[in-house]
Amino acid sequence: MKSPRIPAPVLWIWNHTAAFVALVLIALAFIVGIRLGTTPDPTASPPSHAHENAGSVSDSGDMTSDSTPQMYTCSMHPSVRLPDPDAKCPICFMELIPVRDNDTGDPNTLVLSESETVSARVQTTRVSRYVPTSTIRLFGKVRMDETTVERISAYFPGRIETLYANFLGSRVNQGDHLAEMYSPELLTAFEELRQTAHAAERSSSMSEIVRESSVETLNASRDRLRLFGIDPDLIERIENDGYDEDTFSIDAPRGGTITHIASQEGAYVQTGDPILTIADLTHLWIDLQAYESQISKIHWGQRVGFSVESHPGELFEGRVSFIDPMIDPSTRTAAVRVAFENPRRILKPGMFASATISVPLDGNHRSIAPEIQGRWVCPMHPTEIHDDQGTCTICEMDLVPVESLIEQSQEHAQSTPPLVVPSSAVLFTGTRSVVYTQTDDENGFRYTPVEVTLGQRADDAYIVLDGLKEHDRVVTQGAFRIDSAMQIASKPSMMSMKSESNDTTVTATSLPSTFKTGVTDSVNAYLDAQEALADDDLDAFNTHAQQLISVLDSIATDGLLGEDLSIWRRASRDLRPNAPYDDIERARADFEPMSNAVFTLIDQFGTPEDAAVHVAYCPMAFDFEGADWLQRTTTIDNPYFGSSMLQCGEILRTITSTHNHGGD
Repeated sequence: MKSPRIPAPVLWIWNHTAAFVALVLIALAFIVGIRLGTTPDPTASPPSHAHENAGSVSDSGDMTSDSTPQMYTCSMHPSVRLPDPDAKCPICFMELIPVRDNDTGDPNTLVLSESETVSARVQTTRVSRYVPTSTIRLFGKVRMDETTVERISAYFPGRIETLYANFLGSRVNQGDHLAEMYSPELLTAFEELRQTAHAAERSSSMSEIVRESSVETLNASRDRLRLFGIDPDLIERIENDGYDEDTFSIDAPRGGTITHIASQEGAYVQTGDPILTIADLTHLWIDLQAYESQISKIHWGQRVGFSVESHPGELFEGRVSFIDPMIDPSTRTAAVRVAFENPRRILKPGMFASATISVPLDGNHRSIAPEIQGRWVCPMHPTEIHDDQGTCTICEMDLVPVESLIEQSQEHAQSTPPLVVPSSAVLFTGTRSVVYTQTDDENGFRYTPVEVTLGQRADDAYIVLDGLKEHDRVVTQGAFRIDSAMQIASKPSMMSMKSESNDTTVTATSLPSTFKTGVTDSVNAYLDAQEALADDDLDAFNTHAQQLISVLDSIATDGLLGEDLSIWRRASRDLRPNAPYDDIERARADFEPMSNAVFTLIDQFGTPEDAAVHVAYCPMAFDFEGADWLQRTTTIDNPYFGSSMLQCGEILRTITSTHNHGGD
């Protein structure tokens, strides 16, 4: 159905009428706008001079005047102005601080009201005296105590007729029969002894020369059997009654466990040939590896707590019995040996051990444990500790006082505990350490930057040598916000305080020496892990991976700012292995991002000890995707293939340290 058609005259009138109405409405709106813009409001009050009454931040911290909100800015980007105190800088994502338009107090301090202090989330604590503790983490393996290992060898040639201790792991007691041997040479020596004994008896009626010759021959026969390992009681019995058996029994000189069998029944052995080995597994050693940065805090006699994976949640304890006097030049570590009594035999040689040593930082790192003070010890066998002076039961050396094995045992002990502040209170510039102290003020709290001299670091605290006194209140949280406010207000801050060096730029040369040592230890642990993978040694890789984790956990980053800190955080995250591994292929897959992280560390902070390291590349790794790594030698040592293609790859370049990333 078609719609009705509108006549043309009607349509023309409608279109022109609508246009006319629109023009009229536009004109009216224009006239009304002009009148509203030029006619004053009779009810409006005279304008007030608000700028004359504007004040600083109000007590509430939310408004700078009755109508102006409190603004917050970024210490790194002062152009940022936001009204939300919980907002982050849109450029660098740092927390914001209040904008203070006026501050008429001491030019060297900053005053914040109570509400501003709460808004800045400032927390404080008092400086106190106590003995902090530093925890050293070490990793290593359980192994046999070598002083309890007895290697049974042949004192004379012969044939092993019967081997009673014929399987590994069997336990024997002192005096048990180990083997029966047939030895013509020994039987001949027995008969010679019997005959010379009888000849010496008959010579009593002969001349003095004959008697002396007979006695000398008898003594020579006795000495020969003594050198064959024959018991003196048996020698005396043979002199009187002879020896009627065809074989000779070899007995256990001590109790223990058979750990090695070197011969079999029917074998003919020569003098000195090994037969078997006995070890007393109730006495064990735990061999740990300590880096240079840790070794100075370890001494003989220290208690060491450690755990093993086979007994989760159970803590064992031993004592340091030996510290290697030499540093391994390749790993930059020294061996630390811990003696452990294992009467239940629950620990087995070869187990991995994770150990901790708690060191009291009282200026006396080499203090003696109370239970061994005043006792006597063998210098050759430090596990031989006795109450009274005497001789060692093992080597018969004279015992010495325990104190003589610990250098400078009491020389540096402090009469009073040291001053200690939490590590979170300290701001570092690389060349200086600054804390903010808080004192009461009529307008709230007054914050003053104080340069301090720090001693050693405990786990979460620093010893303060100079700059503070007991009961001073220091800022432990929010110090960086306060320092940023000082910078914005052009007041002395950690970056502008005067110092002798007058150096406020955090460069490679101003990095703390402890951080550089930590980076060196990290790279060395990585290189040790690389060599373990190239040797197809998963156990060794896990050991070095645990050492790497320990070093990364112990490195303090307080002295880093800006790009150095950002690079370290990213690299240390990628460098951390997911140890322990039960599959060497998974370990090799994770080793590639570890390698990339090490390259980043070396590019930024230099090579360990200014040594040369080499970048190698294998094009066949990971299905021909290729991968590179770092190694100490110029001979290819491929960690991604190991012995299957050990020398696959090429040395791309050699890196030598040209950076100045050392020193304090």
